[in-house]
Amino acid sequence: MTDLEQIRMKLKRSQQHTFPLYLHEFGLDLTVNEGVLSPHEFQSWRWYTENFPPFVGKRILEIGCGFGLPGLYLAKLGALSLVACDIDPRAVANTLENAARNGIDNVEVIESDIFSKIPPRRKFDFVFWNCPSDFAPDDYIYSDDLERGAIDPGYKLLSRFLSEGPEFLTESGSILLGFPSGQRDDLLSEILLANDLDSVLLGSGTYPHVSPIYRLFSIHKRGLGA
Repeated sequence: MTDLEQIRMKLKRSQQHTFPLYLHEFGLDLTVNEGVLSPHEFQSWRWYTENFPPFVGKRILEIGCGFGLPGLYLAKLGALSLVACDIDPRAVANTLENAARNGIDNVEVIESDIFSKIPPRRKFDFVFWNCPSDFAPDDYIYSDDLERGAIDPGYKLLSRFLSEGPEFLTESGSILLGFPSGQRDDLLSEILLANDLDSVLLGSGTYPHVSPIYRLFSIHKRGLGA
């Protein structure tokens, strides 16, 4: 079985639940609706929530918000503001629902294809994306919208994110990229080089019985430091 076949099977399993799912995580009462990546099969959100760098008083932009974590946790626990966006309107609605359930009002949720609907004047201390990192050939055709949350044909989405992201940073801000082990580090390095970017590994880790090693990178224009 190929890697792509495995991820497609995992995506299929993620929808074989009775929805909505109900969770109590990080002090938040949450729902996960049908059509959004299930936290049971995709657990990276938990690791990035636990290992996010100091965020109190920071302006945060989260790309690909899914059902709302880690962004809502950051907004609840001291971030100055959160803009959360997702290309899928079901994820946008799910994050809005969870913000309302938990009384989190310093959050704005936008339907956006990466930065397409983010006003250029907006600047953030952190631009975070737990990106779809499973590589597919350039000509890969998505079989459904859910695949967009896991598969990146030709790493075109990653290229867009890293080429456009620095324009949305404050002077001392940084891009935070969730990019697990076992993916195409060679292509990530090529994209960083093409955009004159440096990366620093902030941390890595996993959970028992979970195969990927989650990694969080801080990315800046060369010469600006970490």
